[in-house]
Order: sequence, then structure tokens, then C-alpha cells
Amino acid sequence: MDKNAFWKLLDGLDTEDAAAELASRLEELEPAEIADFQRHFDDAHAKAYTWSLWGAAYLMEGGCSDDGFNDFRYGLISRGQKVYEAALANPDSLADLDEEDFLSNEEFGYVAGQVYQSITDEEIPHSDDPPALEPSGEEWDFEDMDLNAEKLPKLTEKYGD
Repeated sequence: MDKNAFWKLLDGLDTEDAAAELASRLEELEPAEIADFQRHFDDAHAKAYTWSLWGAAYLMEGGCSDDGFNDFRYGLISRGQKVYEAALANPDSLADLDEEDFLSNEEFGYVAGQVYQSITDEEIPHSDDPPALEPSGEEWDFEDMDLNAEKLPKLTEKYGD
């Protein structure tokens, strides 16, 4: 499975039922394809490990722990290639989503592994690459609304206190 096929599987998922819809799509694939999907998923999740996206998550969710940021990135991937790539290029683009759209989606991060295990009775293979210890980019104090307004003006206007 190439990256285009990965993103095609994520196209048009219902935001409220994304995990179940993805599971149905993955159940139609061979185990090797599900493992490839997981590899692309892990790569997308790692690329979204940036301070600026964490700042966006902090504003949108009224605070964001490290576990919460994992779930936020799972939800970001569930929105598909267009939203994901726009957010990577400019996290402030997330201000264009509807306010009711809650990005965090812990369940979504485990779908491929669960489907793979249900088919093979084995755990899904993961990358041997160690995860990054720190997000990429420039760290800042997310509680500093002046800095947030400078770095993420649209999100700060929409979600800032």
C-alpha cells in the first residue's frame, strides 16, 4: 500500500463514527495491507509531533497533556489528507473546522491493530524506529495568550480565553 492508498482509506470518514468506518474498510484488506496501513499511520502520527500542533491542540481543547496530544493527532489523521496536510503546514488552519468538531480520537489510533489481530491472532508489526523524544519546532508556553496570538492568531481568537 502506498501513501495515496493510505489516504484514500481515510477519505470521507464520518467524524462521529470514524473508528468503526475505518475498521469496516480495513476488514476488506489482506493482513499485509493492514500492516502497511499501520506503517503509514505511524509515520503520519510521528510527523504531526510538533510544538505548533500541540499549541493548536492546547487551544482547541482547553489544555492538552502528552496523552491528549497523541489522541489529538489520531483524530487529526482521521480527518483525511487535506485537513492533515493543511494543519502540518499551518496549524492555525484548524480554526476553519466547525467548533463542534472535536479532534481527539483515542479509539482511532488502535483500529488497524485491532482489525489485524482479529484476522491473524497476532499483534500488528510496528516500526523499529524509536519515537521522537521531543516534538519538532519551537517550544513555547501555551498558557501565554500573547505568544499564542502571535503564533496561532485564528485559533487564539476562536478558542483563547
